[in-house]
Amino acid sequence: MENAGRAETVEGAVELVYLPTPEDLLAGMRVRMRTSAQGRRVRWTIPIMGFVVCLFAAVNWSHGQGLGDRGVYVPLTAGITMALARFYANPLAARKIHKSIVAKQGEYRAVVDETGVTISHGEGAQTVAWSAQPQYAETADHFVTVSADKLGAGLTVLPKRGLREPADVDRLRALLDRNLRRVGK
Repeated sequence: MENAGRAETVEGAVELVYLPTPEDLLAGMRVRMRTSAQGRRVRWTIPIMGFVVCLFAAVNWSHGQGLGDRGVYVPLTAGITMALARFYANPLAARKIHKSIVAKQGEYRAVVDETGVTISHGEGAQTVAWSAQPQYAETADHFVTVSADKLGAGLTVLPKRGLREPADVDRLRALLDRNLRRVGK
């Protein structure tokens, strides 16, 4: 279910109203992978492992083991598994988290002001101070605030569709720029 979103001005604050989607969670996961130390390690591990698998296969083939030999099945299986993990693990996790937790909470209302981000929904409310998530990244459709720890464990996804007017995107970006360090592209 898609929500067109609306925003209200509350004395210098920006409000977003939206129904979270699996794509919102996926956007947050992707930002975390780009900005956290652990995420960057994971992103580079898969291509390095792919290179090792290809090297292993080349050595097998150079020793006369063809496609019918068992020696090629190990790197082939590893390569397919890595490709699936790289391209499907996060989308599957985002859908599962959305279905089991986020969707049950209903419509979200996020108020972003000089103190931080307050998010309320059907299950309650939480305020995240700027010091808890001191950096942010912007994507085409989202702003994502992220903690500065090695895991990037804390993150808040703010979908742009929750804003009422295009000018609110610039206001929100200015508010985040004043209070957080922009990371990533």
